[in-house]
Amino acid sequence: MCTLLIVEDEEILLERLVKTIDWESIGINKVIGIDSSEEALNVLITENVDIILTDIRMPIMDGLDLAEFVHSRLKHPYIILMSGYKEFEYAHRAIKLGVVDYILKPFTKEEVLETVKKAVEKVTAEQSRQQRLDSCENKNIIDMVFDFIFANCSKQISLNDVAEYVHLHPVYLSRLLKNKTGKTFKEILTEVRLKKAEKLLKTSSLKHYEIAEAVGFSDAQYFSQVFKKVYGMTPIEWKKQALEKQSRLKI
Repeated sequence: MCTLLIVEDEEILLERLVKTIDWESIGINKVIGIDSSEEALNVLITENVDIILTDIRMPIMDGLDLAEFVHSRLKHPYIILMSGYKEFEYAHRAIKLGVVDYILKPFTKEEVLETVKKAVEKVTAEQSRQQRLDSCENKNIIDMVFDFIFANCSKQISLNDVAEYVHLHPVYLSRLLKNKTGKTFKEILTEVRLKKAEKLLKTSSLKHYEIAEAVGFSDAQYFSQVFKKVYGMTPIEWKKQALEKQSRLKI
């Protein structure tokens, strides 16, 4: 759903645009009507506006000046200009300022609805694209966290260490991990340490207390307790079972 800002200094037309058009039918869930560009600037600073429908001819600050402000300082909403004149001399500047469409007065409700609908479709497509990018970025961050822990789990690493590595605030990283994995940092750290211990038990001749130290457990007995809680058996029992399975596969 999108937020639409309408900027029009003609009071009757502004009211008509805000109140008599079925904006929800095209995916607009919030409409803000403003009668001057100066007031519009305040709205743009405080509200997350997706589309701006503005008159090109207004006192003090016209629609193109407003578009220029938006283009230079804000996340770019889609801008549609309204005008009673075929002011083609404005076209080049409008394009450079990111104006996506132009409506000539007088216009019908249907014409306005259709023009804004095109902008809504562009906004929705951009939102979907950004969500996919954010999802990929978050996945990459999660992968980086697991890789860092796996490579450094013999050390006493903390959430702050990992946050510094991935260039995120520790609180934000903690929330991201919980949101994406359902686990706390401490739970992930233990999980990765046990996965590495599992690999070492299967592929090395290290004693279980040596493996405990190699994966960051300073107390071998505590390591065995944690391992048994997850795997249902001690590291020694797990290694014995794994070796027996390998032997049967070779026969």
